[in-house]
Amino acid sequence: MQEKILVGHKLRRFRQSAGLSQTAMAEALDISPSYLNLLEHNQRPLTVALLLKLGNSFDIDMKSFAEDDSPALITDLADVFADPLLAGERVSRRELQDLVTAAPSAARGMLSLFQAYRKVRDQLEMSSGDGRQTGAGDSPVETVREVLQQANNYFAEIEEAADEFRARVMGAGGDQQGLLEALIIHTSGDQGLRVRILPVSVMGSQLRRYDYHRREILLSEALMRPQRTFHLLVQLALTSPSGLINKVADAHGMSDGTARSLFRSTLAGYFAGAVMMPYDAFLAAARDIRYDLDLLGRRFGASFEQVCHRLTSLNAPNARGIPFFFIRIDDAGNISKRLAAGGMQFAKNGGTCPRWDIHKAFRTPDRLLCQAAELPNGQKFFTIVRTVPRPWAPAGEAAPEFAVALGCELHHARDIAYADEFDLSKRRQLDPIGIGCAVCERMDCAQRAHPPVGHEIRFDGHSRRLGLYDLEG
Repeated sequence: MQEKILVGHKLRRFRQSAGLSQTAMAEALDISPSYLNLLEHNQRPLTVALLLKLGNSFDIDMKSFAEDDSPALITDLADVFADPLLAGERVSRRELQDLVTAAPSAARGMLSLFQAYRKVRDQLEMSSGDGRQTGAGDSPVETVREVLQQANNYFAEIEEAADEFRARVMGAGGDQQGLLEALIIHTSGDQGLRVRILPVSVMGSQLRRYDYHRREILLSEALMRPQRTFHLLVQLALTSPSGLINKVADAHGMSDGTARSLFRSTLAGYFAGAVMMPYDAFLAAARDIRYDLDLLGRRFGASFEQVCHRLTSLNAPNARGIPFFFIRIDDAGNISKRLAAGGMQFAKNGGTCPRWDIHKAFRTPDRLLCQAAELPNGQKFFTIVRTVPRPWAPAGEAAPEFAVALGCELHHARDIAYADEFDLSKRRQLDPIGIGCAVCERMDCAQRAHPPVGHEIRFDGHSRRLGLYDLEG
């Protein structure tokens, strides 16, 4: 059964911004004003036929219009009520759902107000006794994540620049496997930079270094071939005389020093991935081999993690891939990278759900684990997780270990080869997971680390349940 499309707040906001009365819009859609009123108040779902009429009658992006953003808003509001300031307020997820459904604009206003309050509070907490600021209130990492989210991790200018650059370096029909050598020749000739692969006895723990005075790009021998290609492209993007990276950073309002530096590095990595895995060829290959991640990596000379990253950026308006979300964690559950897409939300506070297979990946290194899962709100996802190869580390030192997860809404799984072994029509094959303990309503979860917002804990010395908490309903 297809999920209902309840986007009445978007419909009402669009009508008002277009300066139309309910009667005028209803006439354009060939429905009654009373039915339009029901649609705007989510008393009726927006049908596919009506969505098509909207697209034909008005200039809207039907895909983005049809996406229900209420789960994301509910999760963000749940994070608000998880704050110690509001610990005394018992607000259930059902109440948050009612608020978002009835008054989405008010809910967003509440969220904006709390975010402003939290920013001021953080700044005050980081001030010294004489009032001087000892640090920034906003996390540069979260700032960059927010910009990537707003851009849907797609930057048309960088895609275009990557295509033009690759054509100059490789020529028409260049061999993918010879990209690294072609890059080294191009760098030496066109940019006058020497590329050197140096032993770890010289580079130490550094993987890449740009020697401005000697005009050299130094790469460590510890890097595998895909990593050498990637790092060389990143450095070329950062030192490009075109200034494209700075222009894109300016266009997205990145003025803060630390956040801007991180965003520039992120854009340079985006450029590198776009050169290694050209948009049109990569999307066509992904569809043809049904998103076989290992085979994509072999075909384009890229690592597993690089392939996963690239798949999250296939969001061109007229040539979209599957809307994947991406996350990377260490073996303690700390999140080092994340990008939400396709309806998936990540809690801003706390870790990920222990029922998610990404945590099991560390028990079976290099093995691909697939999972069909369902969130408490009924959203269903298909995820692919695996550890990534450990980087080189000096003898006696432990190399960091990470696992990555790539996921999408369950209905896209029919286009993914790894899902063929699942009978996705059977609900019992769906594992119950959550976004985070503070916003998860699964009362019977024995692996809960924190009580959910809006519920009190009971302590009864005469009985003990499986798990840490006995929760009030």
